Amino acid sequence: MKIDHIFPIPIATDKIDPVLINDTLLKVNNFIAETDFCKPASPSELLTTFYKDKDFLGKTGCHDLLNLINLRTREFFKIIGINPQSFIEITSWLQYNQPGSYFVRHDHYAALVSGCVYLQTPDDGGAIQFHSPLETRRCTSAFFERVKQEENEYNFSYVKYSPASGDLIMFEPWLQHTVQQNKSNESRISIGFNIWADIDVKN
Repeated sequence: MKIDHIFPIPIATDKIDPVLINDTLLKVNNFIAETDFCKPASPSELLTTFYKDKDFLGKTGCHDLLNLINLRTREFFKIIGINPQSFIEITSWLQYNQPGSYFVRHDHYAALVSGCVYLQTPDDGGAIQFHSPLETRRCTSAFFERVKQEENEYNFSYVKYSPASGDLIMFEPWLQHTVQQNKSNESRISIGFNIWADIDVKN
């Protein structure tokens, strides 16, 4: 029997050099120390620069990480059929998940690629969970849960990635995801980013 796997959804992962991660984390910690960023209304509030500034890596001088994201984005473009020579714009923001914090199911509307770089990841600090976009299948499967024999790529409701320091993950922004609760006693620190693209303005 021939099986065609149609409409695949790519999620890319990579490991970043610890030297680059440590250098970026140092700059992030300097930013935190020099601002009132870590003064939330609630000790378990998710803190982010997303709503105020989306050029976090540029303004904190993390150009090496920006360059790496640029390179990995162009590799991802090849996979999804986008011209890797396109002009791209990278927006970035700091995500500071304090103990007890989480983030609800959401997507990144209108971007072309999204991703995250994890700088500090305590044990049980919270996974990123991608939800199946196949709503029709999920509704049908609910009727037949009793006869399911195994969980596989044809019937799962979500897939989960438990990040470690130095992990990079990239995905298509329309894919809804949840950041699970940080159940540790330490904060999880990561950099989120979105990518936009257009034809090369030099052409």
